[in-house]
Amino acid sequence: MSEVYPTDNELLNLVSDAETGVEFIPTGTAPYYLHFRKLLHRLLLATKRANDLRVYDEGGLDVGVKSGKFWIGGSLVNYNGSSGSTLADDKGAIYVYLDVSGSLVTDEYSAFPSMSAQAHVRLAVIETASGDIISIADARDHHGIAIPAATVVEAHTSDDTLTEAESGSVHSNRGATGTITLTLPENAAAGTKFTFVVQEFQRLQVDPGTGAIRDDIGQTADKYKWADYVGENLTVVADGSGDWFNMSKWGSWSEEV
Repeated sequence: MSEVYPTDNELLNLVSDAETGVEFIPTGTAPYYLHFRKLLHRLLLATKRANDLRVYDEGGLDVGVKSGKFWIGGSLVNYNGSSGSTLADDKGAIYVYLDVSGSLVTDEYSAFPSMSAQAHVRLAVIETASGDIISIADARDHHGIAIPAATVVEAHTSDDTLTEAESGSVHSNRGATGTITLTLPENAAAGTKFTFVVQEFQRLQVDPGTGAIRDDIGQTADKYKWADYVGENLTVVADGSGDWFNMSKWGSWSEEV
């Protein structure tokens, strides 16, 4: 069923919208065109922010993006807008987004990146064919409502290799009867984070692969860190250059000899 309007009588007696400040034109007002321009002016003021970072068709395969600002973590990025970005032809879906530095990406054809692996601002999904833009689906609403993801906690009883998509998760050796080695993903994106907690009196080893976990007990590449007392924990974050830094640590952790 379609959405219903207020009654005709209610509509005719509306004076203004309290939330936006938009005023309705009273019946019989003259000159009507002046009051219509006032109405349009208030509407534009009320909707101006809806134009931020909007992708629009410039004809052919070209698109523009309106200016706007966005937050990446604690950094405010100011995007000045762009024009004349030419898209690839005959694509069922082009996933257009801004990366953490504010650079426009228009050559992604499979899907938007995983947010846990690559922070970005989603703008639009565009279809092209025969030298023209067929449709632009606004994707800015992907950021309108967000529910914080619950922290994933995983107990390991055997060795495992973690992935970037698991960033933010907590890993323990609960239930293990021997040494467990957990290997970090290679060349992980900056900010990828994992926490490790010893929950059995067995050795828990955190292996950085070809990189290094850089902290006060050692910074050698391809050397794991380990602990074996219940409650000891370690949180590491990828630096974006192939290595990891220790963000927090409790207990007696050692580096592989």
